[in-house]
Amino acid sequence: MKDSRKVLPDILRVVLTAFILFHHYQQLTGTFFYRGINFYGGKFYFGYIVEFFFLMSGFFMVPYVTKIQEKMSFPTFFGKRLIRLLPSLIVTTVLYDVALFFYVRLCNGTLRYPTNINVFGSIVTALGLGSWCITKDFEINPICWYVSVLLLCYILMYIFVFLSKITKIPAGIMLAIPMITGVVIANSNTFSIIPFLSTRISRGYIHFFGGLLLGIIYYGLIKTKTTEKKEAPKFIALVKNVINKVGEATLDIYLIQLPMLLLFFIISHYSGLNLVSGKTMLLYAFSTFVIGGLYYFLIGKRIHILLSKTFFKKK
Repeated sequence: MKDSRKVLPDILRVVLTAFILFHHYQQLTGTFFYRGINFYGGKFYFGYIVEFFFLMSGFFMVPYVTKIQEKMSFPTFFGKRLIRLLPSLIVTTVLYDVALFFYVRLCNGTLRYPTNINVFGSIVTALGLGSWCITKDFEINPICWYVSVLLLCYILMYIFVFLSKITKIPAGIMLAIPMITGVVIANSNTFSIIPFLSTRISRGYIHFFGGLLLGIIYYGLIKTKTTEKKEAPKFIALVKNVINKVGEATLDIYLIQLPMLLLFFIISHYSGLNLVSGKTMLLYAFSTFVIGGLYYFLIGKRIHILLSKTFFKKK
């Protein structure tokens, strides 16, 4: 049977997700290593890894350029993205609010992020609108900004590909417009409060559409030949399958990291667990991967399949 997922992108997703977990753990706990790699406060700012996620997201959207040019409607294109992303946003927003409530009320805890639970902000965050700047910044779980901007990039991608179809202008030229816009925004503070033009959004524009253009160039220059692959040894196939499964769940692992970190804060308050520790950081990352993976495969993926069958029935 032919594998539908490549193992290298999933290896990158797993490794980079772990780096992001370490980055935010050190950022919010104040953990610093005098020997070894610091994922926050070190020589390299690991927060830039999110840019790489945007780059990968854009790169792997190349096949949809042709689909949109042919006949794919916006409700179908964007609806499938919503079905995958929105349930995870809603669940993680609720979990974050619950964990934040107990941490603030029972542990008198504080964060560098806002600690007031705001119903409107929770709704905005859960719907993926938190980073669009259409309202005051009410985003509750700051981790969700990546998904919020990603949804906006999907909308713009469809619009510019559709415009390229109408105007007969090559899609690559049209898709360069939002990337260039992102570069302009990133180098100017003039647009920081205008909807859809904030500095944070520019990070998505530059790297998502940059990745999309790289993908168009890559697939345009390199013609993949269909060759029959030899069956890999059972152990190699098993390892590949495990990596693919974890890679498939990395979005939910990424989104659930702050609720999990708040849970560790609560546990530390009552048990005295040392949070400023490399061992605790590794335990946190492992726990987040396990809980995020279990949620995705036991609940999230089933919701995705159910909604897909409901709204996108095969003819």
